[in-house]
Amino acid sequence: MSNLSFVNVRRGFALATPARSTSMKCLLSLVAALSVVLGAALPALAQALEAPGALEPRGQIALRAEVPGAPVELTASGPDHAGSFAIENRGDGPLRVTRVIVRTSPEDPRVPPGVSAELEGGGTAATLPPGASRKVVVRWRTAGVRARELYGHVVVESDAVGAGAAAPGATLAMGIHAERGRGLGFVGDHILSIITFLPLLGVVAVFLAHLLRYQDDRKLRLLTVVLMGVNLVLAAWLYAQFDRGFTSADGNDGYQFIEHGVWIRSLNVEYFVGVDGVSISMVLLTALISFVGALASYSVHDQLKGYFAMYNLLVTGMFGVFIALDLFLFFVFWEVMLLPMYFLIGIWGGPRREYAAIKFFLYTLAGSVFMLLAFIWLYLNAGHTYLVDGQATERIFSIPELSRVAWAAQGLDILGIPAVKVVWIWLFVGFAIKIPMFPFHTWLPDAHVEAPTAISVILAGVLLKMGTYGILRINFTLLPEATQWAAPAMAVFGVINILYGAFCAMAQSDLKKLVAYSSVSHMGFALLALGAMTPQGIQACLVQMFNHGLITGMLFTLVGVVYDRVHTRDIDKFGGLASEMPLYTALVGFAFMASLGLPGLSGFWGEAMTFIGAFPRYRALTILAAVGVIVTAAYHLWALQRMFLGTFRASWRQSKYLEPFGGKFPEINRRELASVAPLAALVLLLGFWPRPLLSLIDRGALEVHRLVDRPGQSQIAGAPGTPGADSAASARAPSEGAAASRGALASAR
Repeated sequence: MSNLSFVNVRRGFALATPARSTSMKCLLSLVAALSVVLGAALPALAQALEAPGALEPRGQIALRAEVPGAPVELTASGPDHAGSFAIENRGDGPLRVTRVIVRTSPEDPRVPPGVSAELEGGGTAATLPPGASRKVVVRWRTAGVRARELYGHVVVESDAVGAGAAAPGATLAMGIHAERGRGLGFVGDHILSIITFLPLLGVVAVFLAHLLRYQDDRKLRLLTVVLMGVNLVLAAWLYAQFDRGFTSADGNDGYQFIEHGVWIRSLNVEYFVGVDGVSISMVLLTALISFVGALASYSVHDQLKGYFAMYNLLVTGMFGVFIALDLFLFFVFWEVMLLPMYFLIGIWGGPRREYAAIKFFLYTLAGSVFMLLAFIWLYLNAGHTYLVDGQATERIFSIPELSRVAWAAQGLDILGIPAVKVVWIWLFVGFAIKIPMFPFHTWLPDAHVEAPTAISVILAGVLLKMGTYGILRINFTLLPEATQWAAPAMAVFGVINILYGAFCAMAQSDLKKLVAYSSVSHMGFALLALGAMTPQGIQACLVQMFNHGLITGMLFTLVGVVYDRVHTRDIDKFGGLASEMPLYTALVGFAFMASLGLPGLSGFWGEAMTFIGAFPRYRALTILAAVGVIVTAAYHLWALQRMFLGTFRASWRQSKYLEPFGGKFPEINRRELASVAPLAALVLLLGFWPRPLLSLIDRGALEVHRLVDRPGQSQIAGAPGTPGADSAASARAPSEGAAASRGALASAR
């Protein structure tokens, strides 16, 4: 019995041995792996435990201003401004504040000179026990400072984390703001917003008149003229107060009359407006042309409530585009223009108004889609920065902040193509449609021919300039490397516009269509000037934009004068009008001479400066563009000869349109003369003395040129966060161009 049991036990042990052997192997492997891990981790753990304060609870930092969600307001204290905010320790351990500093640098002066920040009692470092707080005093010493307003950030560095911060030592920021005043009190401090939104009072007035069934629509017409007149006066004050020597070295990124606040916090959208040397002339032009358009609107007699509501809304959109410094805000204003222009052409236009309005809408909307894609890409890849109140964000629409990103150095691509090139093309297509550039120009002649006179004045005088302005403000500013790559193509398309538009204008028998194609040709000079990327070229573009707005505004107003009398614009049906309308003939001749670039009139300067700026870069293209000047003179003189010289056609005596005037062409009246006179006076003044315009844009042109100046090998900025970007940035000088200024911000970002 015992022997049998012993045998059974041995058999059981033999059967269990393989299982136990496998378990032991697994256990030994696990122990070995654990030993390796612990061997590697224990020294680091021991070092961490030996570090001073390693086992101590950390403090948690928070910044508190008097008004939550707004920048700290620096109030006047004698000749200077001062304000404060609090650093609070909301953690269970001590908080070590290692540095308090204004977010600026000599290479990139974000704020005006004289701004300083320190802890109350002195110093920029301190230790706060749990639950304690310490004030940070911010001062702006304004003696000798050109800036009239201050927007910036004070950065606080510590060994703790803020709520939602990524790691110990992450910086927090507090926005700061001060106003020195310019006169006019509240109006002076918010002049750009008032100019932009004042026309909306006309929209509100129309809405109330409709609700109250008010029938005297002529008062609404007068109200619009008054609103545009007030805006013109405010724009003249803006011109007088604008500091022509102000640059980015003076702080605020070179912008003046800034208004900056958070608009849509969930999307990091800001209400950010301001003007510089690039946009100030366009604001003045918009104010003048909108006033002239309001006077020209006296030729409209039907559905005046709707007309003037759309007109005022259109003016608000135009002003907004030129002052917006946030891409989202820019896009909103850009789209605001689309709807009223569609209705103004589609309801109050000529016989083919529906076709022209739909064509305009579809072309512009297609360009807006490309532009929106580019804005979204820039927004999603912006990188670390702050909103105006100091809230940290990785995504932003602010143009000055986006201009500091080294886009080319990031090496991003879209479908295998460098992203900066794709995004630049998206933006360029959106703006090229508005210029309009060949081959996206076909909407313009139809829109001009069918639009009422006042809307043609607005369209040619202001809306076309938004295309070249957008290229300067966004393409040049945000993507200078891609701009260098695309510059020759811009120059080629500019020359195509000049020649194509000039030859098409010569073939026209409709006077309005002739002026429309002349606009295509003249905007080609602006494109050629941009493609040159020289200081003279960029300045020439701005001069051409302003002067072309004056001249075409005058031309379309004069076209409307003759159309209102005989309801035709066919050049071949006229002849000998000089004997019937001598003053009108003189004004048309004056406008034609200005349009063809006669020296002594303002149209000469834009073309001459374009040739000066473009010839060193593109000699063959500049010579071809000069041929366009000859063709331009030919079609203007030919039209002048056919309409006003020779024998007057006696058949006009029996025209039904001239019966109320005894079969004679009535001379230009006082209202029409009032529409043309300010434009003609400026064309003559700037022809002989262009300095008032050049002084406005000199600094702005140089600032843009500095951004797109061709960088050398040492000027290529590293992407934020890449090794060596900080040291490379600190070694660069401000004169090294756009890439240097971008790289210098790596440490501040």
